[in-house]
Amino acid sequence: MADNKPINWSYPFPSRDTNSSPLQLLINMASAKGGHYPTGENGLWHGGVHFDEGTATLFDQTSVRCMADGEVIAYRIDDRYPVSEFTDEIPRVKRAPFSTGFVLVKHSLQPPPLRNADGSIAEGQTPPALTLYSLYMHLLDWAGYQTQPDLPRPAFWEAKRYTVNTQNQGLSVRAHPSRGAAKLSELPKGTEITIGRAEGDFSKLVSLISGTAQPALPADDEGQLPGYVSTGFLKPHSEPADYDKVVVLDSGLPIKAGDLIGHPGLYQNHDSAAQHMVHVELFSCDDVPTFIAQSRAWASRLPDDQQTLLRVYKRASKLIAHRDDINTENPPRLSDHGTQIGVDLMIPQALLDGLPASRKIQVKTAADSGTFHWWRLDGLFADANGNPIDGWLAEQELITTRHSPWEWEGFQCVEETGTAVEKLAYSLDARRLLSTEEQQNYRAQINKADGGPILTLARLHDIVDTNKDGTLSSREIRAALAKPWQAQLLGQLITRYESEWFWEKSKWDELDPLLEEEPGTPNLIWNAEKQRIEKLSWWKALEDQLGVIVSGKAWHFQPIAAVSTFLHASRLIDVERFLDAYISQHEHFEKNTPAMSTLSKGNLRTIVEAINRHYKSDLGKANLFELSYMFATARHEAYHFPTGEFFSSKPEVGNIAYFNKYDPVLAITQEHRDRAIGHGNTQSGDGYKYRGRGLVHLTWKNNYRKAKEHFGVDFVNQPDKAAEPEYSVPIMIWGMKEGVFTGRKLNHYINASGVNYDEARRTINGTDQQQLIASYAKKFEIILRETSSAKETFAP
Repeated sequence: MADNKPINWSYPFPSRDTNSSPLQLLINMASAKGGHYPTGENGLWHGGVHFDEGTATLFDQTSVRCMADGEVIAYRIDDRYPVSEFTDEIPRVKRAPFSTGFVLVKHSLQPPPLRNADGSIAEGQTPPALTLYSLYMHLLDWAGYQTQPDLPRPAFWEAKRYTVNTQNQGLSVRAHPSRGAAKLSELPKGTEITIGRAEGDFSKLVSLISGTAQPALPADDEGQLPGYVSTGFLKPHSEPADYDKVVVLDSGLPIKAGDLIGHPGLYQNHDSAAQHMVHVELFSCDDVPTFIAQSRAWASRLPDDQQTLLRVYKRASKLIAHRDDINTENPPRLSDHGTQIGVDLMIPQALLDGLPASRKIQVKTAADSGTFHWWRLDGLFADANGNPIDGWLAEQELITTRHSPWEWEGFQCVEETGTAVEKLAYSLDARRLLSTEEQQNYRAQINKADGGPILTLARLHDIVDTNKDGTLSSREIRAALAKPWQAQLLGQLITRYESEWFWEKSKWDELDPLLEEEPGTPNLIWNAEKQRIEKLSWWKALEDQLGVIVSGKAWHFQPIAAVSTFLHASRLIDVERFLDAYISQHEHFEKNTPAMSTLSKGNLRTIVEAINRHYKSDLGKANLFELSYMFATARHEAYHFPTGEFFSSKPEVGNIAYFNKYDPVLAITQEHRDRAIGHGNTQSGDGYKYRGRGLVHLTWKNNYRKAKEHFGVDFVNQPDKAAEPEYSVPIMIWGMKEGVFTGRKLNHYINASGVNYDEARRTINGTDQQQLIASYAKKFEIILRETSSAKETFAP
């Protein structure tokens, strides 16, 4: 990444609950019917996770989205799903479809660059890099797209046909690629065609798929039609380059986080009904342990604002149960009775930032040297006996610690060496499916699997033995995934093992004796399953190409845990890059604007850092346009950031008499007095007391009262707090997004139907200066596109 810009990340399926935290999303994966990480229902290695009917109520599984910026390097689309024929004991043949369709995307993961004291990027120091691959398996077949013609298609497919997409009239066919060239014919709107080479704004017409040229066009000896058409009036219909085979894209096609990968396909096992299901995987063929060591060293040099993870240690902190009298004016005390936390847990800052205002309390330290944080956390912790506990957690120096995601705190690299036959024998034994003779025959393999690294780790962290039988079953893995601390532990395993998409016949044949119905009698279902495994495999079509190594072995990451880590690895806005971009464009914002002072730059830095803390990004869906308009509003209301007064208790205008028009007693006109009383200013002096403060000039006692109720801070009796940056920024975000000031919300003017910066001014007070502020928003939009992870997306 030449520009040292971190890549963006997104979940493959958005949560149906937009308030879900990263830890909740991890827990949700326990609802999958099968396909958990790192072992599947059959006890065999499983390098990814399944999104299936079990998770469909928790995630919007309409379409599959790319997990990170990268490039598509390979894909396969079934023309029609292949079918396995399983013969049961009756005998009866069951035809089970299974999608082999997949997309493979290549990514580059790097920590952010180091910066000098002035914010510039330190030269000559390159962050360590890791090549990652994301895999999306079991996608919709081509027949499925044909039966749903309006279904969106991936952009990386080839455009093989086009529809004339003019407004009313048809599309002219010109003798040459020029608007002034002679007109040969006209294609009616909706005509389907194929085209050839592009020449400027025109493309060579090749053939008509449907529709009729008027007049008709004569084809040449090769069946091609004469003439050129304007490419801008053609709607492309993309299709796969080929079907039922791996398409390798040597140069790769760029794709962004959140872009369409495809749609869930059908998959049916021999013992279940067909369901829509997608297997998602994230892996690397690089030396991951070395990269992590380098990343940890690099993270030690990053600034503190990169420490977006809070680590809580078992037997170090306690939770204080919530009481009705606990609030910002009466926070918990460290001396209060509480329950000792009995588990380790890493809490993302995104989870803490997303807590309601009533569940986070900040207390100034006695020496006023900083802020002490209390977080009310429910459903995350357990005591030493595994019993769930809720309550207030204190963030304490030395007791809790802060970490950058680039430290990989808690992650463990495990090289799994067990064979498939060892793992299957162990699993069958754990489920009491082996005969006495089989137990004796496979005792060595069972014992070897029992001492493997994953089982050893699971026992160490009490993940095994819920039924006290000494073994780890898929049921116990699933139960562990429903507990935040155990789901996170399994999610932080990075395991090296041979990919299940790497076909090696001997490995699977080794299972034949174990799966025989009786000695000497082949298992027909297993034979059909082996044929399916071979059909699903794709690794050897890419081995030794594009970084995919020959051995088939790779380091696998739990996809949801990894995306959560990377998605929140850096703040929403890169503060230094934002400031650099703003300063470079400052002179273009307004003519005759003086150079930005050190004070005003500091003010803007404070605002950006506070927005990073308080703007809720909806799990990767931070809205570019909302942020742009908020910055534009702050720029206007805070007088272009030139002074610190909007953070102070001083009046914005020197003459206190200016505020008399907001006063119920001192106002000159009855209209002003009535307006003041209507907004809650009932006593003499309320006009000045509840004057405009902060980035949106919070005004009127009623609005100060609303802010008190929402944030739990007594702005009514301490109105100057509304001018403090820790409150003025969240007040702006809350007020504009929730329609607090005028009843109009930002999403009334910024939504999937369009973006209207002019009318968005109505979220504050009306239409004053609306065009000027809209012009600011457009310029902030340009800056944010280059310096933030905000996207042109809208929460569902």
